[in-house]
Amino acid sequence: MIFECFYYPTLNKHGEVLKSNENLIEFNLGDIVPTKTLYYNYGKNFAIYENSQFFIVEDSILSKTTTVEDLKFPLKIVFNKGTQLKIFSCEDLSSIRLLLKGEYEKEKELGELFCLSFMLNRKIKNLQYDIMSDLTNSSRDFSYINDELDSRTKSLLEELKMVERKFYNLTIENPNLKNSYLDYMNFSNKEDMLELSISKYFKEGTEEYRHYLLSSSVWKTKPIYPKFKLDNLISSYNLRK
Repeated sequence: MIFECFYYPTLNKHGEVLKSNENLIEFNLGDIVPTKTLYYNYGKNFAIYENSQFFIVEDSILSKTTTVEDLKFPLKIVFNKGTQLKIFSCEDLSSIRLLLKGEYEKEKELGELFCLSFMLNRKIKNLQYDIMSDLTNSSRDFSYINDELDSRTKSLLEELKMVERKFYNLTIENPNLKNSYLDYMNFSNKEDMLELSISKYFKEGTEEYRHYLLSSSVWKTKPIYPKFKLDNLISSYNLRK
């Protein structure tokens, strides 16, 4: 089954950040599910409301379906595209409007931009490496190689600039957001970007899954920690002011 709450951020042609689950695998009872990424942290135990059903996640495993009568309160519940709420009684369920914003929305927005920046930088570097590998084997015309690098990375660089602008404006408008984001995410000292990547939940054969397999052999020996990467990202924006 596809769950809307397990998603990744992407940009549309208008530069808007959307939540997508395209090409993610389906999850069945007994499967480990992505309860934590760079942009959401549902905890290891919560309920998912999807297609008028309640699904229980226990210790990051999709363990069972249940009825309203069997729910235990207080309850952390996730629905739609990651809306999070904590409810305290069965009566509260009837008052939930599924289109209302939930908790930690700004923190998730920062995390989505953080993730997009990392993903786009990775794609640009990989494409540059591929172009250099292909062209230097067949051409020594460095002007031609540079033109190819510029033309084939142009759209990704434009997307990266949009993401960076959104990230910068969000942190300026919300000066305490970095700290509240880190509190919400509660990264441990041993959690790294590979462990938190949703790429391992993509279908086999997709670009994202291929990159995960490639990165897993490298990052295990040289992990990248989100706190360190976030500080570097914010510092780089401050230097550009």
